Amino acid sequence: MQFTDEEQLRRRAYAIWEREGCPDGKDTEIWDMAVKEMNGQQPPQSRDVPSPAQPDEPGSHTHKA
Repeated sequence: MQFTDEEQLRRRAYAIWEREGCPDGKDTEIWDMAVKEMNGQQPPQSRDVPSPAQPDEPGSHTHKA
């Protein structure tokens, strides 16, 4: 089944909304995220993959046991 660009965008926005925990009042922000992802302006982000720790962040140092 082939989806239109608008339908793909709606599905992408819905997936982001679910990934973000179904927040209320974030419609425009989530729609904009979907548009950027669909346009290739930023890679899709997942909550399952932690962001790499920055060297200046507390707790970013590893301790050897």
